[in-house]
Amino acid sequence: MFEATKRRIAHFLIRRKYLRKNTKPISYTNIIRKAQSLFIIMPKQDTDFYHSMCILKYYQQNKKIITLFLPEYKYNLIPEKEKFKFISYHPKQITRFYLPDKKLTDRLAAKEFDVVMDLNRSEDVFYSAVTNIIKSEIRVSFAKNHSDSYYNLQLANKQSDPETSYSNFLNYLKMF
Repeated sequence: MFEATKRRIAHFLIRRKYLRKNTKPISYTNIIRKAQSLFIIMPKQDTDFYHSMCILKYYQQNKKIITLFLPEYKYNLIPEKEKFKFISYHPKQITRFYLPDKKLTDRLAAKEFDVVMDLNRSEDVFYSAVTNIIKSEIRVSFAKNHSDSYYNLQLANKQSDPETSYSNFLNYLKMF
């Protein structure tokens, strides 16, 4: 009961503090293809984490500057670490309302990227907040509860299999 209330408060705070309204129209033609810097929020679930690597490999081959956002304890799961930049966090940096703490928020607010991708397939208030703290015109994710407010491009995921989901997500991103 309290968890649902805390999440509603968190969504309210995100909309109030971090949500940026785009005042100018966005042309989605080749917008990701033209982007130079990508901020990729890695999935929370371990199986999703493993299967999302196909997206990292694709953009790495296309010479994009990739910054990964992940918990510190998952840093060693990334192959070829030297080819990526990292912003990591500790679980202690998540507040009781599932939002980033002040120190992490300040660190993220100083960053600007062409595209932000949230690779989590299920709703997570913390990652939705992070997506909106970062300065970027384009925010991409799977369609989730409350995601219409937070993301420009969304892929409806009807698959329960993570491998198929991330393969479809990559094919969707290639259209842009």
